[in-house]
Amino acid sequence: MHMQLNLGLIGAGGIGRHLAWQLRPLSEARLAGVYDVDPALAQHAADELETTAYESLDALLDAPEIEAYILATPPHTHYELGMQVLQRGKHLFCEKPLALTVQHCDAMLDAAQQAGVQLMAGQVLRLFPLFWQSKQWLQEGVIGEPVAVNLQRRGYEINLFREGWRADPKQSGGVLLEMNVHELDYLRWLFGDYTVVAAQGSQPYPEPNFTQHWQATLQFENGVIGSVECSIIDPLGGYLVRIVGTEGALEHTGFSGAIRYKKRGAHEISLIPEEIGTPEPYMWELRSFVRAVLYGETPPFDGYDGRMAVANAHAVLQAMGRKGARRRRGQV
Repeated sequence: MHMQLNLGLIGAGGIGRHLAWQLRPLSEARLAGVYDVDPALAQHAADELETTAYESLDALLDAPEIEAYILATPPHTHYELGMQVLQRGKHLFCEKPLALTVQHCDAMLDAAQQAGVQLMAGQVLRLFPLFWQSKQWLQEGVIGEPVAVNLQRRGYEINLFREGWRADPKQSGGVLLEMNVHELDYLRWLFGDYTVVAAQGSQPYPEPNFTQHWQATLQFENGVIGSVECSIIDPLGGYLVRIVGTEGALEHTGFSGAIRYKKRGAHEISLIPEEIGTPEPYMWELRSFVRAVLYGETPPFDGYDGRMAVANAHAVLQAMGRKGARRRRGQV
C-alpha cells in the first residue's frame, strides 16, 4: 500500500514557502495546511500552494489528519512552537537553528524521544553537491588521512541582517546561529566532534548589533586541525573549503564552481555540481524526513546534529568573549 504523510506548515515566509514547494514532487507527502501569524500571508501561501489556511496555530496542530509539521518561523520561536508540536506527539522538521540555546535544544530532543517521534533540523548544507561530494571522497580515502581543514564563507550580506527579525540578536541569534550553524555542522559531519581552541570577532558597524566577521581555530577529536572564517561585510565574497591529507589535498568552492583533489604525483580530478547529480537539496532533506516518519529510515541529519551545531556556535561566541565582538570607534 502506498503511504502518504500529511504535513502542516507553520510560518509562511520565504523559507516556509520554499520548503513547501519542494514537497510538491514527492508522492509520499502532501501539504495539508498552513498557519502564519499574518493571516493574509497564510492565505496567500495557501492559494499558491493549493492547501488550506488555518486561522489559529492550535487549529493546525490539532488537525487529526496532520501527523507532521514543518516549522519555518524566526529562530527565537522554534523552541516554544516546536515543543507544542512535539508534546502533541507529532513529528517535527525544524528549520535551523534548532533553537537559540543548548538547553532548549535538549528539551526538544527529550520531548521527541518521550513522544517517540522524528525531530529533524534543517542542516541542509550537507546535501549541496560539492559539500556532499567532499564527504564521499574523504570516506573513499582519496587524500589519505585528513590532517587540516580551512573553511571560508565570505559575502556582503550586512543589509539582510539589518532588516526585520534578523537584525535583533535576541530573535536571530546573530550571524553565528542564523547562518554559520551550517558551516559548524558541516565540519562536524566531515571530521567528528571538535573543541573551539580560540575565536575572534569584529563588529565594525553599529548595526546589526552583533559580530559581523569572525574567525575560529578548531581542534577535532580525531586529530584534524581546523580554521574557519565567516563574514557578512566582505564585498569580494567567496566560499572556499580546503582539506589537506597525508596523501593529497581537496578543495571546493561551496554552492557553485567545482570540487577537486590532487594526490601526490597524480593528475588533478575535478567535478562540477551537474556531474555529481544529487537531488535538489531542500527536496532531498524533506524526502528524508518524510521517509524517516513513514518507514523509519535514518535521515542524513537529525535533531541531535542541530543541537550540536547550536552548541558549537555558542562555543565560538564564548571563546570570543560574551560580547562577541570588538567595536572600532568612529566608524559608521
